[in-house]
Amino acid sequence: MTTKTKGSRYRTLRQSARGVGFVALVFSLTVATLLTLNWMRSGAAETVRSEVLAQALAQSRAASQDEQATEFARQMDVLARHAYLDSRTFRQGGMLLLVVGLLITAGCFGLAWRMSLFIPDPRGLAEHDPARTDRLTVAAVLLTGVALLVAAAVLEVRNRQVPEGDRALRQRLTNTDIKPGEAHTCPCRKGASQDALDAQWPFLRGPLGVGRAASAATPPVTWDVEKGQGVKWKVDVDYTGASSPAVWGQRLFVTTGDQTARRVLAYDTETGALLWDVAIADGEKGGAALPDVIEDAGFAAPSPACDGKHVYAVFATGDLVALTHDGKRVWQVYLKRPHNSYGHGSSLIYCGEMLLVQWDQEEDARMLAIDVNTGKTLWETPRSLGMSWATPLVMPVCDKPVLLVHACNQTWGMEMATGKPLWQVKAVNNCEVAPSLSWEGDVWVAANMNARMVAYKMPLEGEPQQLWKWDDGYLPDVASPVIHNGLVFYATETGDIACHDLADGKQVWAKEIDEGIYASPIVADNKLYVVDRKKGEFRVFTADREGKELAVNLMGDPVSATSAFIGKRIYIRSHHALWCVE
Repeated sequence: MTTKTKGSRYRTLRQSARGVGFVALVFSLTVATLLTLNWMRSGAAETVRSEVLAQALAQSRAASQDEQATEFARQMDVLARHAYLDSRTFRQGGMLLLVVGLLITAGCFGLAWRMSLFIPDPRGLAEHDPARTDRLTVAAVLLTGVALLVAAAVLEVRNRQVPEGDRALRQRLTNTDIKPGEAHTCPCRKGASQDALDAQWPFLRGPLGVGRAASAATPPVTWDVEKGQGVKWKVDVDYTGASSPAVWGQRLFVTTGDQTARRVLAYDTETGALLWDVAIADGEKGGAALPDVIEDAGFAAPSPACDGKHVYAVFATGDLVALTHDGKRVWQVYLKRPHNSYGHGSSLIYCGEMLLVQWDQEEDARMLAIDVNTGKTLWETPRSLGMSWATPLVMPVCDKPVLLVHACNQTWGMEMATGKPLWQVKAVNNCEVAPSLSWEGDVWVAANMNARMVAYKMPLEGEPQQLWKWDDGYLPDVASPVIHNGLVFYATETGDIACHDLADGKQVWAKEIDEGIYASPIVADNKLYVVDRKKGEFRVFTADREGKELAVNLMGDPVSATSAFIGKRIYIRSHHALWCVE
């Protein structure tokens, strides 16, 4: 091949590379412009909380009999969530396209520069040097790309920056009090045995936190509140709160809160008598305002936890407290004001003497293990996944507890003793995560509206393996699924109740009721208990492949909280009363 032919080929390659590079450059600038305009128009990507939506929701609650108003408010809420999720997806996809476009631009102009070096006859060049032009173009593209990426990154994380004073604390993943080689029993292996927990309702969704009552529980199937049949006691209440009751012995604990005060209350499980009512002081000393919360969540959405000595509660103000069964304060920790579009909602659980707090916020998010006796932080692990309202879960794997922490785009498995992340999988994505996980045997399940339902099998070691996924039809928005004898049961905000096979995810049966469901379904004595959030109709089904409806018990008051099932009793928190039926 002659020198002239080589020069001609190199010039052709150079011109082609420059042409592609200019196209990629225009594409990158277009994407950057669209991202900038999107940010200027909508600001930080937060859950939509418009006055119009708030008014529509308020009107639907006021006109509870107006089905059209209720449906309108529900659709507006769904549209608002879709807008928020679409905005996040647009920005994430746009950033990816911008990076790819800039890489192609730089690569093409770099190739053009290299081709210029191989053109053999410099006397045939024009007055300007193409190689120098290409080098300058590459440098300009790289500098512009870096500037655009830095600007985008600053805009995206400016609300998530960690205060300088907190960084050292948030980077601590192990308990520094434990010296190398020192004999130590993990606090997670202390405390009450599982047999002791099975006789109580220590936290949200029962003694395992998965929605299954103890095997000894034999709650009633039918009762009649109008006639008083099966109703042991009823106590009218005048306070608000979305939390579910926790029960230990003869103490039933609930929380409530508003802008004036946050409180923990204890009732006698035999009589319903109020034993004590303790207000929790605000831990904020710097004058920070109370966080904004929606009415459905309020300041007391997280459910309390209790053991043989204490009751533990956390509020949307950032206050975490432990009280004795007599209402005396043991310790109080201030976690700082949460940055959360609805209000903090993750409930408390514990493993042994470790109180586990999932603090997923837009700022200063972390997972904490707290000593139940002292309130001291045993470990904390920083997180950067944004808001989540799910409650963590402890799953035994080969006689070793693994902490499951669920959020959008990432579900973590964590080492209980240190808080070290062991693995992560993308169980659900592009959604707001309120439903918690559930497990049976070595399989755990996640289900979320606007995403999918998915099952993972836990190996003895390593990352869990996905068994199946199901994304057809409605899925839970708030209520968590429950697994029983190889069947997955769930209930949705639109009134769907369904059963799937745990082995392959196929739907076994599905039913539909008129009203939506917030309370998580509970399995007790091989029966499935489901209650709607508007009429308070408690439905009882056989927890099997038939799903036969056994009874419908009308409470006469809306129920959003998950009930407690112990022995022959059900403890129910409705909007205006506490009940014990047996």
